Amino acid sequence: MICSIRTRMILAIGVPLLVVYLAILGMECHLGKKEALDRMRDYLRVLTSGRACNVDVQFSSAAQVVRTTMDMLSLDGKPTEDQIVNILRRNISRNARIFGMCMAYDVGKYKADRKLFAPYVWREPSGQGLGVTKIEPESGGYDYTQREWFAEPKRLGRPIWGEPYFDDGAGNVMMCTYSVPFYRQGEFTGVATADVSVETIRQELSKIEIGGGYCAIISAAGTFISHPDESLVMKESLFHLAETYHYPVLGELARAMIEGKQGTQRIYDHRTKEHVWVAYAPIHTTGWSLMAVIAEDQVMMPVYDRLMRNVGILVAGLVVIGVILVFMSVHITHPIGRLTRVTKELAGGNLDVRVEGIHSHDEIEQLAITFNKMVGDLKESVDARVREESARKAVERELKVAREIQTSLLPRDFPPFPDRKEFTLHAINEPAKFIAGDFFDFFFINDEILAVVMADVSGKGVPAAMFMAVARTAIRSFTVPGKMPAEILKHVNDVMVRDNDNMMFVTVFYGFYNIRTGELVFANAGHNPPYVLRSGGGLDTLKPTGPILSVLDDAQYTNDRTVVHPGDALVLFTDGVTEAERNDELYGEPRFEKLLLSIAQHPVGQICQEVIDAVVEYGGSELRDDVTILALRRTQERFVENSS
Repeated sequence: MICSIRTRMILAIGVPLLVVYLAILGMECHLGKKEALDRMRDYLRVLTSGRACNVDVQFSSAAQVVRTTMDMLSLDGKPTEDQIVNILRRNISRNARIFGMCMAYDVGKYKADRKLFAPYVWREPSGQGLGVTKIEPESGGYDYTQREWFAEPKRLGRPIWGEPYFDDGAGNVMMCTYSVPFYRQGEFTGVATADVSVETIRQELSKIEIGGGYCAIISAAGTFISHPDESLVMKESLFHLAETYHYPVLGELARAMIEGKQGTQRIYDHRTKEHVWVAYAPIHTTGWSLMAVIAEDQVMMPVYDRLMRNVGILVAGLVVIGVILVFMSVHITHPIGRLTRVTKELAGGNLDVRVEGIHSHDEIEQLAITFNKMVGDLKESVDARVREESARKAVERELKVAREIQTSLLPRDFPPFPDRKEFTLHAINEPAKFIAGDFFDFFFINDEILAVVMADVSGKGVPAAMFMAVARTAIRSFTVPGKMPAEILKHVNDVMVRDNDNMMFVTVFYGFYNIRTGELVFANAGHNPPYVLRSGGGLDTLKPTGPILSVLDDAQYTNDRTVVHPGDALVLFTDGVTEAERNDELYGEPRFEKLLLSIAQHPVGQICQEVIDAVVEYGGSELRDDVTILALRRTQERFVENSS
């Protein structure tokens, strides 16, 4: 899959930018949430503390009225019933939060002839007057000594606040009773009470706005005294809710509240199915606790609103940046696109193509200029290569013609003398280049003498081929009846040494073979010593009898003789055979001699081909030097060989 530079640029800039934006948003969201929660906790803590203190003051005021009343009656010794009622009336009238007050005497403590005495003054439901009643059994009441509001202060010897209750039929309001024991001469006498209305406090709490939250009060038993949901008031407690929802956290919160602790806590509200924050503070006078509750979503709403605004700004910013990135990427990559298209045309072989219209005054423009120059140089180079290739092919054609001409100079029909049964002969010339510097030749001087030539000109290619042609022509020209090989080579050397400014030379083996007697008279001008393969095994070497040709003015050559017996084979070769190289190691005479001994009895044509194959295999497919070999075998009358 190919990813364009434009895409990479947009991704390389846009992705990190998006990551940075998202990181900033995430950090701002985290910090904003933390800040909002801290601010909310501080606000709720202050709110609950303030409201709890306010409620505490109200109940403390009512409690103080009861204590003052008790002190007034204690100072009077044995006040009359009217005095008690008047004091109670006066105190209720002065304190609007007190619904009723009572002075309840213990058995026989008011008068010996009266078992119980408990005048009770209450506020009329209409609020227009006060009512008076007696709650002792003799007056149609009940035995209050067994009631909690009387028995507990007596038992504990201290004031208590009773659990709230709903005064059904009298005030028809929720209230709670504050009970204070009083004594006379150190002896328990009775209990003074005040019924304090909770309705006003509930109404005040309901008016508090906490951003979607609410305030509530629980009693010392964990029961709801005030709550926006009236179905919970005086009917449900935090402990029961914790058991109902199997939510121990709520029970721990209730215990902390009734223990008079202050704090904030995050809980899950199973009724509303959301997380809420609760701040609570104690109402010390009554032992109750005031709590403020607000949904976490309400707290986080400003944070989320700000986050959404920032997201909007982010999106708008990314759109603007994206437009800029696309514009810039198009501006930058458009010239690159041109370069790409032109490069494809160049790859298709169009050397006349050029990059036009790029004026960006930057590296891309420099690249376009360099590209155009490169294409121009490439076109010139290709044209030059085409010219060179044409010239090379022309030369190769000429060399091929020259090779054909050279080949025509060498004997090429084998067997060359099919009517001669005294011997068989075969030769192969493999040039290292199109034309060779090696050559061989053979021809009859008379009916019995066969002249045999093997020569190797220094160098390769055309110069060697031309020098070879001169040497061959000279040898044939000076070969006349009556002259021996050494004398002929002497004449050839004298001619070729003249004007040899390039110091070229040629090695020559020149022999006269008598086909009747098998005698071989030869002169060896510095050539590789030929071999005579004996029919009985073994081989003889024909050593040089003089220096190489065309180098020394006064070079002298001598003749030597050997006899080729029936079945023997004469093998002439050039140094291309023994100097074939592989891994810096020459083929060499020992390896060549071993090969010749192994194929000595093969037909002469096969001997020549096997030697050529061995040299090519050893040195590789490409010859580094010309290779020429000639094999001649003397036959017997009963021995007739096919040279092929």
